[in-house]
Amino acid sequence: MKLLPWLAASVSACPYFVEFLPDPVDVPDKEGEFVEIRLDPAFTADSLAFSVDGKAAFAVPYPEGERLVLVHDSVFCPTGGGVACAVTAVSLPNSRESSWKLEAGTCADSALLPTPKAGKAFQRRGETDDWVFAPATPGYANADYENGIRDCGLASVSARVEGGDTAAGRVFHVEGWLTGCAGADLRVRSQDLSTGVWREDMRRVAGNFRLEFRARGSLWLNLGLPEDEFPRNNVVDTLLLAEGRSPVVISEVHHCPQEPVPEWVEVYNASRSVLPLSRLRFCGRGGVLGAAPDSISPRQAVLLTRDSAELRAHLGFGDVDIVQVAMGYLNNSGGSLSLCFDSLVIDSVSWDKSTATCPDGFSPLASVPENTPGFVSKTGTRAEEPFSLVLSSRVVRAKGPPLRVRVDARDDVVLRLLDSAGRDVWKAVAPANSSVWHDVPVKDRGRRGVNYVSARLGDFEKVVGIVLRP
Repeated sequence: MKLLPWLAASVSACPYFVEFLPDPVDVPDKEGEFVEIRLDPAFTADSLAFSVDGKAAFAVPYPEGERLVLVHDSVFCPTGGGVACAVTAVSLPNSRESSWKLEAGTCADSALLPTPKAGKAFQRRGETDDWVFAPATPGYANADYENGIRDCGLASVSARVEGGDTAAGRVFHVEGWLTGCAGADLRVRSQDLSTGVWREDMRRVAGNFRLEFRARGSLWLNLGLPEDEFPRNNVVDTLLLAEGRSPVVISEVHHCPQEPVPEWVEVYNASRSVLPLSRLRFCGRGGVLGAAPDSISPRQAVLLTRDSAELRAHLGFGDVDIVQVAMGYLNNSGGSLSLCFDSLVIDSVSWDKSTATCPDGFSPLASVPENTPGFVSKTGTRAEEPFSLVLSSRVVRAKGPPLRVRVDARDDVVLRLLDSAGRDVWKAVAPANSSVWHDVPVKDRGRRGVNYVSARLGDFEKVVGIVLRP
């Protein structure tokens, strides 16, 4: 930092450069580039002037707040308390060294930056002239490098699971550590994904703390500390998986369909919670499965493919969700596929020449060849099935007892009677939490011979064949 000699005592009050991002990788440079300046409310001036590589300077009004971020378009201004934003037309050099200068009143600062690395920001170490590569943090402090930052964070969180598939559920023992503070008020939110119920409370924690949660299935855990100058370590938002049970599973794989049908994979939400597609991805295969607003509903199946238009044209019906993703190519003779929630692997499948004969697909849940897009009939042991279906008989006689079915479920289940061609001839709803027997009018509505009883919740369906005899 270069200041006039007689102002050396007021170093802390002068504005100075703290971060540059010259070469973002996920967005165009004009959208992602930024320069960040740290301010001190004790100092003020008429304007801030900047110059790059000795070229003509440009100025912006001196802002109020604790930080100023320079961007190319106000649409990309970061938000937050104490953060000001200004627009500049000057591009940041991204393939060579560059020098920057800042002047405000009687203060001046300079930065000599080496050649950038794609996707990495230059972060100043303290108030020295030492610049290091670090993840970008536009609009807020980086407590790992900046001095005097108010920061209370979650240094680490680990979990241990105890118990199994019982009515009482599992116990998740969670241990965490605070950094930068002796104690804090911790917001604790948890959701048992098998019930969909959120629970929330505030707990006072100190140093090394321990929490305990009980859930029947996997647990969504969200821990949050009060916002401070370095919010990056204030929140833990993750899944705690029950062993052998995933809230989202790969339910069907078509790794070698008949040309020109594109390869596709079916993913099924076996939980009772809406899950964000923006947190899901095929591990090591491109980006996430959707944008921030996109989600997959409870008991819903989604088809994932490189060419959604071609797959839709092949299927010929519209009542199935298809999402276009960059998933690469699947090996026809043998391969594997893993599904991640952020960086956590939550399900994986593999196949070889004995799994399914091309162009057949297969169900990893049932371990059989399958071609039922948007239809999930079995979850195996990897996810809890949403209901159980019991029939009084599989053979019904015209002068015998009526056919009755019973459904045990925590949600409403749609019951249907289908004829031998699969056409609906009767429909009813089995209410949630009601284990009563329902009469199915197969004698009046069915046909002699084979008929079917269907029970469906979301995209999960069980179909049982019955015979109507004289």
